[in-house]
Amino acid sequence: MPELFRTVLAVMVSVSIIGSLMVLIDKYNAIHSLFRISENTLIVFGFLGGAFLMFLTMKLCRHKIRKPKFMVTFPLLTILQVVVLFLCYR
Repeated sequence: MPELFRTVLAVMVSVSIIGSLMVLIDKYNAIHSLFRISENTLIVFGFLGGAFLMFLTMKLCRHKIRKPKFMVTFPLLTILQVVVLFLCYR
């Protein structure tokens, strides 16, 4: 397995876990009227490699699922990230 692939995969997994935790925290904070995480921050973490797991977390906890900004962007970013992983593996 190429070194670049392992590095990119490790970054994506790490960012995915952090991003999913951010989605869960934002959902909790929304319910309890606490400090919210900005939408731009969530999108940046999706762009950096966490799109798939963040999208899955959003769907499972029903957070931001009515916002087209998230429901369109995150699946597209997931496809882009799969392509990046494929290119890094070669």
